[in-house]
Amino acid sequence: MRKYFLFCLFLLAGSATEAQVRIGLKAGMHSTTAKVVTPGGGKPEVDNSVGFHAGLALKMKIEGQLYFVPQMQYAYKTFAIHYNNTDTSTITMQAHYLEIPLLFEWKKENYKSGFFIQFGPSFSIAMSGKQKIEEKSGITISKPIKYGFNAYGRAEANLVGNIGYQFGKRLQITVGYAHGLGTIVDDDFGPVIKPRMFTGGLVYWLH
Repeated sequence: MRKYFLFCLFLLAGSATEAQVRIGLKAGMHSTTAKVVTPGGGKPEVDNSVGFHAGLALKMKIEGQLYFVPQMQYAYKTFAIHYNNTDTSTITMQAHYLEIPLLFEWKKENYKSGFFIQFGPSFSIAMSGKQKIEEKSGITISKPIKYGFNAYGRAEANLVGNIGYQFGKRLQITVGYAHGLGTIVDDDFGPVIKPRMFTGGLVYWLH
């Protein structure tokens, strides 16, 4: 999976050699929660937790004030689900993702200070993860997340919306929201878990 990440990074960076394409480095924090529904219709409480992300961004003009901003980043996500009607008390999810947001940006002037908005889909692949299971009996078990049929799915899709401000030519700050479009559980008899994220970050454009 690490080789796949490096291969995608190489492809994204290589496209920056085209004319009129900017390349930037990005990093930030996010708070992850989830909408959870059990097979019986219960809606457990979910504690949001803070993770982080870092990666690469490109920016290319489409027309007028509209730009295409594809990105690729590593993201660490974690949140805790509190079950009340089973032997399990809490499951804390901790996962490592490769994310590819494909965003459109509206900004009045590319190289000058000002506000902007971004919107578009983001696609994620879970590279690895673990879950900490706290039983009501007091026993705590930590084990790797199992991916596959009748387990957790590796693929995730989100709709992303950001607002931000650019300082001069180089630095941008953003805040945003990512809404999970589907459950991260492939088991038809398992819970429905749809992640939600509030994000904040910085982008530094290299040219």
